[in-house]
This record gives sequence, C-alpha cells and structure tokens, in this order.
Amino acid sequence: MKLALLLGLAVAVSHAQNCPLLGPAYPAATDVAGPAFAAARDIFEAALASDSDVKTDSVSFAFEIYRTRQGRAESIYRTFNTASSRNVSAQVGPETLFRINSISKVITVYTMLAKLGYQYWHEPISKFVPELADLPSQPNDVIRSVDWSEITLEALASQISGLAKEYAFGDISAFVPGVPGLRTLDDSEVVRCGAAPLKPCLRAEILKYMQQNTWPVFPSFHTPTYSSMAFELLAFAIENITGTPFPDLVQEHILQPLNLTRTFLTHPGNDSNAAVFETWDMDYGDAAPDLTTLGNSILTSSLLPPSTTRRWLRPVTHSSTLTFSLGSPWEIMRVAVPVDSTNTTTRIVDVYTKQGGGGSGEGYTSLLLLSPDHELGVSILTGGPGSTAAMLAMRKLVVDVWLPAAEAAAREQAKQEFAGRYVASSAGDSESVLDVSLQSGEPGLAITQIVSNGTDVLALLMLASPVAGDGEGRVWLYPTGLVQSQGKGKGTKCRRVEGSGKRVAFRGVLGRAGARHFSGGEDCSSWAERDNVRWGNYPTDLVVFETGPDGKASAVEVPVLGVTLQRVDKE
Repeated sequence: MKLALLLGLAVAVSHAQNCPLLGPAYPAATDVAGPAFAAARDIFEAALASDSDVKTDSVSFAFEIYRTRQGRAESIYRTFNTASSRNVSAQVGPETLFRINSISKVITVYTMLAKLGYQYWHEPISKFVPELADLPSQPNDVIRSVDWSEITLEALASQISGLAKEYAFGDISAFVPGVPGLRTLDDSEVVRCGAAPLKPCLRAEILKYMQQNTWPVFPSFHTPTYSSMAFELLAFAIENITGTPFPDLVQEHILQPLNLTRTFLTHPGNDSNAAVFETWDMDYGDAAPDLTTLGNSILTSSLLPPSTTRRWLRPVTHSSTLTFSLGSPWEIMRVAVPVDSTNTTTRIVDVYTKQGGGGSGEGYTSLLLLSPDHELGVSILTGGPGSTAAMLAMRKLVVDVWLPAAEAAAREQAKQEFAGRYVASSAGDSESVLDVSLQSGEPGLAITQIVSNGTDVLALLMLASPVAGDGEGRVWLYPTGLVQSQGKGKGTKCRRVEGSGKRVAFRGVLGRAGARHFSGGEDCSSWAERDNVRWGNYPTDLVVFETGPDGKASAVEVPVLGVTLQRVDKE
C-alpha cells in the first residue's frame, strides 16, 4: 500500500514547483463583509475617484460586484454615477436602463442552450436557413463566397465562423454617394438598411446582403474574427428548429424565469429612467440588477444543467494574445492573481467576460464578467463620451483589486475551515497524523505531515520522487468541485453547499516548499499526473474533508490508507 501511495503521489517532473491545477485554489469565500473585501472597497473607491479615465462629469455608470449565495446574487459592492455635465432630472440608480450592445450575444447563446442544449451544436447553418441551403455547397470562388455547409452553429457562436463582421451596419454606401478612387456601385449594391438613421434590416434583406456580398474573412475554424452577423444567423437557426420567433424564446426561457423586468429586447421607448446618450433606436436595454441576475444565473446553473454550464464556461479557441481566449461568445481573460500579499507569486484564473459597445462618440460600453473560481460576478454599464475608457478602467480595477481580494478571502476561509491537525480516533492507531496548513507564497492548502501507523509517509514520498530542491516536501490540495451533502439528498458539483454538513473532495500535487511556481508560459503538467496509480481502485492522491453545517472540517478521510482522521487542532 505504501509503495502504491509513493508511486501515485510522486510527480515525475524535473523541477520542484507547486504546479497548481486549473481551477479554484480553495472553495469560494462566503463572507462578503470580511476584511479582504472591506479593504478592496476602500482601494476601489479611492482609485475610481482619482482615475483620469473615469470622467464622472460626462460618463454615467452603474457598477456592481456580487457573489453567489444559495442560488441568489449577494451584492459585495455597488456604486452609481450620473454625468454631472448633463442637464437631466433622473439620477442613475439600480433601475436605470443602459444599452448593453453585444452582451446580447450571451443572451442569444444562453437562449439556445436553455431551449436546445448542445443538440444541434455541430450541425451546419445551411441545414436550418433554407435561403443558405439553396446556395452551392462548394462555391466556385472561395475568396468571394462562403461555404455555408461547413459553418456550424458552434462556429457562429464562438467567433470562429470566418464570416464578415457585419452585412450592412458598417457599410457607408448609403451615406456617401461616391468616393474618389473607389469603384462605382450599382444601385442594387448600395445598402439601404441596417445602420441608423436607416431602418433595421428585415430577414429577407439580411439574407439578401449575406448572399450577394459575403466575402469571407477566413475559412471556418481557421482563426477567430469578430462577427455580429453570425449571431443573427444563429437566431434564425433557433427559430427554424423550434418554430418559435426568437424574441418569444428569449422571453420564455431567459427573461421570464429570471424575472428580468428591466431588460428589453429593443429600445424601451420613453422610459423615464433610461440613460439616453447617442441615438438608441434598437438593441437590448438593461439595468444593473438584471445584468447581475443574468450573470448569477449562469454561475449557479439555475437555468441549465451544471454539466452544460461547465461546458459553456470553457474556451473554444485562442487569440494571438497569450492571456486572451474566446468562448461562446466569451472573451476570456487569463489573469495572474496573487496567491497572497507576501510576495509576487501568482496563479492563473480564467475570467469569462462579454463586452458590449466600445465605439467612439456618445456611446454605451458595458461588461458582464464572471469568475467561476470565486463564484463571483461583475456588472458594468456606462454611457456618454469616454464610456469605453471608463469601463476599461473599472475592469482593470476588478482584476487588480477585487480578484485578489476574492482570492485572499477564500484563502483565509480555507484556513479556518480546513487547516489544522487530524489524528486517528481508534484505540489501536495512535500514530496516524495528518497536518494541513497554508504556506506563504504558495497556492492551495498544504499537507505538511502524513504519518500512517508510525510511518512518515511524506518523507518516503520525497525520497521516491524526482522532485528536486532543498525545501521540505509538501502535498498541495486543490478542490475538485465534487461535494456530497451529508444525509439525504444528492451531491453537487463545483458549488458550495451551505447550511448542511458535507464531504468535500480534494486532489493532491506533490512539491517542495519555496520552489519556483510557474504561473504561466512554462510547462505545468499536474493536469496529466492526477490519479496515476490506484490501490485496489482507491485513488492515491485523494483526500475528503468532512464538514459541519458551519463549513468547518471535523475530519478527513484518506481512502487509500483506509482511515478517517479527526480534527483536534486548528491552525
């Protein structure tokens, strides 16, 4: 048994690092009133007030950061600003409407997943839009014409279809009769709808322009390129599959179940509590609480099966930036979050965002941001001259201030809930001990001692392992997202169960204290080395904490040793 344990936990790598698994380092923090979040609030407010990119005289905004708690969104902090240079009687508050622009792409995909799941994900768009099915499946000129038969619904939803950005919206032919040096257009080639002040394009007009003037940017699945027309096609496909108008599907599967009473699929007309800047005659409108409710519903899987949410919150393709990937339709920031305040060690956290707007002029810029590692979300709505700069400044403060605070709060909570000494309670085993603690500058909980029936198992592990260095051996523990409620009821995945006892599974990664930790850009192969060896089908790198209703561990099970040790001393 001891040999199996050694082989299973000994990490076959040449460098001695705490190489964390992708995902949370600790269960998410539940105390939003704790010192980490309180300090973050003060820092954020001071930074916001002094940031020259946040022009409070010209930009109105709503900002909220929240965490999930028993299925609901619990606000951590929120603030509002009314542009002081604008002569308006209504003040920006929780119910104020802003235009959200391309956050609507999240709603499009969300509606499809809520109604259809991934059932049609790999089917070509030509199967569901008859006007495209009638076109040649293999165009004679691949530079000029799109091969619609190879563009799947996944490609449309994930910015990797290769389609043009717009079919009409960015076309200036309707506004400029002629441009010296450019070709002369026939009347049939002039775009007559799409961009204000022109009328919105109808379905027949949309498909006409798509068929006549496609000019693909790339082949599908070649490289990501932003396309808004892809999401109109996706909506057409959903309508065809379900036989229901897309706006009705959004109402039925998203707005009504979540009670989003301040979310509108089109311009809300003469709403007295709307932040109105540039011409707003189409597109979604939203208020901060509704955007928060939307984000929280994704984090908590309130409308989707948890497995569907986990699949959705994953990248589809990388970009040319090391720290930025694309999902469906997520814009994924790969953030190096400090492990603690003692040094510069970081770990990678994937943050799922969708930005809306971002143009020049008196526009609107919005952001939906989700950090699944911390069960945390952010809603940012801005409007007015300089709205893009203001949103980017607030996003940077989320990354620099709020994410480290969430990490610190989770770390401190993990110390209270899991750290300490665990010993055997049986009379025949007085020499089995497991010590768990936090290590400065290292992510995750650390096992600093494993003694089984008098044998120093951790020392033997380090002797058997090729892990180099002079630091003391450690086994760092990372939560797996597998949580089993005690007593009646089903287990859950990737979510804390509050108000009841539970069993919480962690997996271990072997390393040495003080060894270099690679937060990105270099090999970290811990993902490939889990569960290397089993003993009688018992995993050799698994520990399971037993906690009470207060979330604090009372015991830890080590399945491969066949023992459950009781917590007798808290760190």
